[in-house]
Amino acid sequence: MSTIAVLLCALMMQVTSQTNVNVSDISPARILAQQKTVSENSDLHLTCSTFGFKKVQMVYVYLCKEGVGTSVLMQKHDQNDTVFIIPRVGRHHSGNYSCVYSKTKYSAIEVAKTGHNTIQILVIANFLPGDISFAGPSTVSEGDNVEFRCTLSETLQTLGECHLIQSYLRNNKSILQVQAFNVTRMEATFTIESAVMRDSGHYSCVLLPSKCIENHDTIPYGNNAVFIEVRVSLFVRVIISCGVIGLMLLLGACLWLIRNKQGQMIDQSVVYNSCAASQQPSANVFEEPQEQTEGVDLESLDRESLNSEEEEWNENDSPYYDDCEEQGVYSMVDDPPARPGSRFVYAKSFKHKSNWSPDFPVG
Repeated sequence: MSTIAVLLCALMMQVTSQTNVNVSDISPARILAQQKTVSENSDLHLTCSTFGFKKVQMVYVYLCKEGVGTSVLMQKHDQNDTVFIIPRVGRHHSGNYSCVYSKTKYSAIEVAKTGHNTIQILVIANFLPGDISFAGPSTVSEGDNVEFRCTLSETLQTLGECHLIQSYLRNNKSILQVQAFNVTRMEATFTIESAVMRDSGHYSCVLLPSKCIENHDTIPYGNNAVFIEVRVSLFVRVIISCGVIGLMLLLGACLWLIRNKQGQMIDQSVVYNSCAASQQPSANVFEEPQEQTEGVDLESLDRESLNSEEEEWNENDSPYYDDCEEQGVYSMVDDPPARPGSRFVYAKSFKHKSNWSPDFPVG
C-alpha cells in the first residue's frame, strides 16, 4: 500500500514538474552495494557509478527508490563513484534502489526515473514479536514441567538465509531462556523443568532474525502473553503439616517427662528426710542399755529390755516405718530361739543395716 502511494506521488510530481525538469537531461547510472541484506539500525552504504556514462564534467547524482529520487550529491569531474549512506536504517528502507545523474541540479523528489540497474535492499528486524502458547491449565503445581511453543505468523527474513535463529522466552520483564528457532518449522519450544512459585508470571516470546544484539533492555514484548501460576502441591503441604504436628507432640512429651522426673525426685527427698529423722531415736534405744549395764541386776535389765521392746514395737507402727524399711534404713529380722535356762527372752529385735552391734553380749 505504501509503495502504491509513493508511486502515485511521484507520478503527480512528474506531471506537475514537467516544465521544470528536462527529462532528456536525466541519464542512467549504475548502482552497487556490498550488502543487500542488512540488519535494522545499521548503516546502509550504496554506491552510484557514472563510469563509462559521463564525459569529463561535473554532474549531480541522484539515488532513487522505486523510481523516485530520495537523495542528491554532487560528483566532481575527476570522480566516477558517489557513495550514499543511509544511517540507522529501519524496515521501511527495504525496497528497490537505482541511480541517475544530471548536469542540472534538481530537487531529489522532482526526479522520477530508473537507473541502469536496480538492486533490492532488505532490512532485517533485530527483534520480532512471536506468538506463544502452551498446553494445559494456567495453574500448575510445584515440581511440574511447563512447556511453551513460540511461533511466528508473518513472513520471516533472516541474514544469510539462516536455518536457525535465536528466540527469547520472557518472564514479565526479564529474559528467562534462549532457544533456537527453527526457520523451516517456524517454531521454538521452551521448557521450564520442576517449576517453583517464583516462576509464576506473564510469559511471551521474541525472535531475533538478525545477529545485531547489543542491549537486552531494548527487547520489545511479544504479540501476546500467557499467565502461569505455580502453587505448592498438596503432598508438600501434608508433609509440612505432619512435620509440625509431630514436632509439637515430641516437645510436649519431653516436657511431661521432665516434670514427672522432677516430681519423683521431690518425693524421694521427702521420704529420705523422714527416715533420717526417725533414725536418731532408734539409735538411742540401743544406747540406753549400754549406759545401764553396770551395777544393775539381771532381772531389772530383763524388765527394762521388755519394756523397751514394746516401745520399739509401738514406734514401728508409725507410717515412717514402712517407708524406712523400703528405703533400706532398718530391717526387721527374727532372733534365734532362746536357749534353755536363759534369762533373756526376745520375740523380735531390730537390726540396723549398717551392721551396728551392741558392745555387750546378748544371751
